[in-house]
Amino acid sequence: MDNQRGGRRWDQNQDLIGQGLAKIASGLSGSFPTSSSFSRSALNLYVGARTGWATLVSVAIVVLALLLFTPVLRYVPQAVLAAIIVAATVGLLKPREFARLWRISRVETATSAVTFAITLLTAPRLYWGVIAGLVMGLSHFLYQRLHPRIIEAGLHPDGSLRDRHLWQLPPLAPRLYALRMDAGLDFATANALERAIVEHLAAHPDVQHVCLFAQPINRIDATGVEVFMQLEASLQVRGIILHISGIKLPVETVLRKAGALTESPLLCLYRTDADTLAALGKLGQAWPAVRAAAQAG
Repeated sequence: MDNQRGGRRWDQNQDLIGQGLAKIASGLSGSFPTSSSFSRSALNLYVGARTGWATLVSVAIVVLALLLFTPVLRYVPQAVLAAIIVAATVGLLKPREFARLWRISRVETATSAVTFAITLLTAPRLYWGVIAGLVMGLSHFLYQRLHPRIIEAGLHPDGSLRDRHLWQLPPLAPRLYALRMDAGLDFATANALERAIVEHLAAHPDVQHVCLFAQPINRIDATGVEVFMQLEASLQVRGIILHISGIKLPVETVLRKAGALTESPLLCLYRTDADTLAALGKLGQAWPAVRAAAQAG
């Protein structure tokens, strides 16, 4: 069942938060524990409910049924009552979504399948399925954070910067290592960036320029600042010029407060990728003069 009808979105998370807060309030106030059902909200949406009054009306009907119609309803087969719930929630089961999800992400497909299987096997203790899905989802998230996408950039014929090795592109300039990290520079990703640069320099000792296309980096923390300053100092000791392209203001502000972007012949900042590419195109002619000025400084 679609969670959007009549142009209005049904926020399942808000529904569950409200139920949880009601249970906490009942425990703190000494009242009877509250009980609600996720399928009740789904049923309201299914029959065309538009406002919160639908929930109050359904609660009033339940109270009246308990007080007045219990002797009549006791003879209604449970299969009939179950059919009401099934009719409201059957739309949530979409077997074709597994095939579509498999084409999008096999990891998420495995997470969904395991969560579904554990939910069925542990019923009515559904929380085990929720916990399993949560643990698997968080594990995948942490793995992605610890292994950010870092590419060596090359200039594609369409004018965009892409993975040089994937698209078989030439280097942007001789003796240059140009890289881009598609993630924030924080405690989870800083080591990956440092490892990428250090390993490349070890394998290519002739590198004289390192260019970081920093536009995808939208945040930085204390660990990121520390690693950045260590890399900057290491490159300066080796006489390697660090070029930074498109650094965002929040990241630049933090680095300047930490004293990591002080003026130096071995540090070049560019606002746009176009400025960076124009400057990198002149490295072959400018390198001897720049290196002599850096050594003299």
